[in-house]
Amino acid sequence: MVQTSARVISRTWLRKIWTGGQTVETCPSFCTDNHRNDDIGALDDLQHGVEFEGPELAVFNVEDGTAEWPVLAGRINVDPYNEDAKRRVPHVNLNVFKDEVMECLSPDDFAAVIAAVRAH
Repeated sequence: MVQTSARVISRTWLRKIWTGGQTVETCPSFCTDNHRNDDIGALDDLQHGVEFEGPELAVFNVEDGTAEWPVLAGRINVDPYNEDAKRRVPHVNLNVFKDEVMECLSPDDFAAVIAAVRAH
């Protein structure tokens, strides 16, 4: 039996900086970003992170009708060269909801929303 594996992206690489110089970058243990285009760029363009999903809820949108939309999804992120010290350490960017409204929920519909958020 032949086993195949996904291509492993190096978690440490040499990065050239547009303004001159270079640096060796190493991903934190939680990082799942592929960094394919991060071998050259501005110093503060680099981010490390991992996405996380939120529960999907049936939401009404005037243009599209009812569709499943994720809520409480986000990303654990670190911007190692950002000027803001809070962004240089791991932090969460939470997408609470995407500018959509849930209308006319019955008591059972509302209970289902609460249950989905609790389960998440």
